[in-house]
Amino acid sequence: LALLMAGGLVWRSAQSIVTPYVVEVDNAGQVRAVGEAATSYRPTDAQQAYYIARFVTLVRSLSIDPIVVRQNWLDAYDYTTDKGAAVLNDYARVNDPFARIGKESVTVHITSVVRASNTSFNVRWTERRYVNGAAAGLERWTAVVTIVLQLPRTEERLRRNPLGIYVNGLSWSRELDSSEGAKP
Repeated sequence: LALLMAGGLVWRSAQSIVTPYVVEVDNAGQVRAVGEAATSYRPTDAQQAYYIARFVTLVRSLSIDPIVVRQNWLDAYDYTTDKGAAVLNDYARVNDPFARIGKESVTVHITSVVRASNTSFNVRWTERRYVNGAAAGLERWTAVVTIVLQLPRTEERLRRNPLGIYVNGLSWSRELDSSEGAKP
């Protein structure tokens, strides 16, 4: 009996079960709400918008440092489902960010993230391009980002994406300036 009990304890201790908690604080740093993430916690629109803006910034910005670019892309994949990762893979195949390293850099400024439906957001941003350190232009971009909410089940996923907000679909395009429009 003791051997059976010892075996059961060893088996139970080998299992890793993570119970994530969400602690919400106000502007003064005071705790407003505490609860297990498993208890129907739904991130607010502002929290979801933050993660979406961070994702777009990670993917669309370009540093002159290849290590930073690599880390940005790895971090961006932490915010995607398999379907979202496939969209990123397709984009990277056609527009290899590593091919422009050292020649060009891009800074991203998110101008708005607005809910479009239960699962999607419209994102608008500007990209300022630099070639060999000199300003080379400003472009306006827009995207529709579809997300899913999945509670983190492992400690690693909890550390990388604590609120479980994942990009499931993505479509972006550059906005045309009025000077680029149709010519009479």
